[in-house]
Amino acid sequence: MRSPRALKGRLPVEPARRARPAPEVRQGRVLAADGVAIAYTLWRRPSRELVILAPGFWRRRLARENLYLATHFYRRGYDVAALDFRGHGGSGGSYGFGAAETMDLEAVATELAGEKRPYARFSVIGLSMGGAIAAETLARRPHLPCRALVMISSPADVSTLAPRPLSRDAMRQLRLRHALRMPRIALRHLRGPKPRAAEAVAKLSIPKLIVTAKGDWLVDPSHGRLLAESAATPVDYVHLDLPGSLHADALVKFVPLTLLRVLDRWFARWAPPQGEPASPEEI
Repeated sequence: MRSPRALKGRLPVEPARRARPAPEVRQGRVLAADGVAIAYTLWRRPSRELVILAPGFWRRRLARENLYLATHFYRRGYDVAALDFRGHGGSGGSYGFGAAETMDLEAVATELAGEKRPYARFSVIGLSMGGAIAAETLARRPHLPCRALVMISSPADVSTLAPRPLSRDAMRQLRLRHALRMPRIALRHLRGPKPRAAEAVAKLSIPKLIVTAKGDWLVDPSHGRLLAESAATPVDYVHLDLPGSLHADALVKFVPLTLLRVLDRWFARWAPPQGEPASPEEI
């Protein structure tokens, strides 16, 4: 099987059948519990159901891959929000590899969902570290009205990561534009506590989807298997047997339709835009 080819220019879009109304786009900032300003973008139809995108380390909310996901889920009937974790993009502060980032997601989720908020509840799609942070956030803050969690290429335990950044597949996924947008890092937190997502998902009774890819150069698929084994039910685990050692955003870039088929089927079952889970006959 040939390695998947990079998408040139921009990610593919669905063929236009008829003109679709453009979403209302809102830019917002909210203060985390420790006073750090967190930037987010909200795309509104409007819909009753909200999906929050939690990017990985070194990725911004308005990265091409996040915009592609936001566009897709908007067209599927959801409103979508994406945040910059501290130290990234339009947010303040410095990144602490999970030491404080749970406050960032909590701040955005609380701003948008809950009593007297625009949305009664939300779902989360976390990529890489974003998934681990999301699991930790939801385990620590069980009052948050989250209905479903997706973790794509997320580490079960950050302290056990063994990346291969110099491999050919990794170099193909890394871009100069990423290197030039280095996040601000809180060096004092490098040796501090890190998210232990395997312990967090064991406490979460909401539906969970865990996605891994063959040979992932940054987060070995064994992390996903551990997450699935540790998680409280209901949980679904999907392993993509693909060439290229693809990690998180690279799945969106190189094999978007494969990933979206998985996500669409799972969301239709557990967190549909209509607000009620689909029956088995409808899936």
